Formats: sequence, C-alpha cells, structure tokens
Amino acid sequence: MRNVKRKEAIRQVMRQIRKHLSAGQKQEAQALLPQLAKALDKAASRGAIHQNKAARLKARFMKLVAQAT
Repeated sequence: MRNVKRKEAIRQVMRQIRKHLSAGQKQEAQALLPQLAKALDKAASRGAIHQNKAARLKARFMKLVAQAT
C-alpha cells in the first residue's frame, strides 16, 4: 500500500505539470518540478521504483518544461 501511495503522488504531480503545460502556463509547471523530483527521489530511495526510472522521468519532464513555449 505504501508503494501505491508513493506512485500515486508521482502521477499526481506529473498530471499537474502536463495540465499546466497544455494550458500554456510554463511558470506554474516549472514551479512543480522540485516537487516531482522530491517524490521521485523518495520513491526510488524506498524501492517503490527503480533509481534509473526516477532519473529518466526527471530528465524527461525537465526537458518537456524547458521546450514549452
């Protein structure tokens, strides 16, 4: 159950970032990146997800936000 909660926290932040980007709100999406990184790092350190997956998701979302116009 703990792993499910950690994964859901990650998904929730990712959904918020995507929603802000689709609405053209780059600043709000960029403000959520540290929250996403924290959730991913916490899940990876506890073994809910693999460390490489956490790094990959962080890189993809940072790139996504950086490319948003």
